[in-house]
Amino acid sequence: MPGGSVISFNCVDSSLSSLKNCQSYINTGMDIATNVALDLVENRNDVEEVNRMESVMLEYAAMDRELNHYMQAVEATVHQIKRDKPENIPDLKDLVKKKFTALESKNDDSDLKRNEKYIHFMEQLKRMRKQCKSSFFKIMVSWKYNMVLYTYIICWFITKMF
Repeated sequence: MPGGSVISFNCVDSSLSSLKNCQSYINTGMDIATNVALDLVENRNDVEEVNRMESVMLEYAAMDRELNHYMQAVEATVHQIKRDKPENIPDLKDLVKKKFTALESKNDDSDLKRNEKYIHFMEQLKRMRKQCKSSFFKIMVSWKYNMVLYTYIICWFITKMF
């Protein structure tokens, strides 16, 4: 492109790479929140605390969605500039902002509950609750059986004593 502007996207590519690292941090946070929630269920802690972990997971899902939208906006803008090869360098910040705003305007909170990690979180919680209820039921049945047995033994001793 003789006489045209030359734009280097090395800095943008580097920044996108850093943002992708942020995604791994979000995923790590979601894994930690999942482990904490499972520990809470396993230790029969307050349901409210488990619900807080669910809220944390939804916040992570929102961060993940927003980060993905931003990266998509940047990538689409870079692709557009490379394809169109404009004579004058456009305001990249403004172009990215417009694309990002367009993507964010389509957001729906129900989308967050379709996040893969959130779905996995809810499935794990459901399994853990079921497992804990089953264990609790077995303990209660065993406890009741033992109480009946102890009562029988006590009654037997009382009858033998008199």
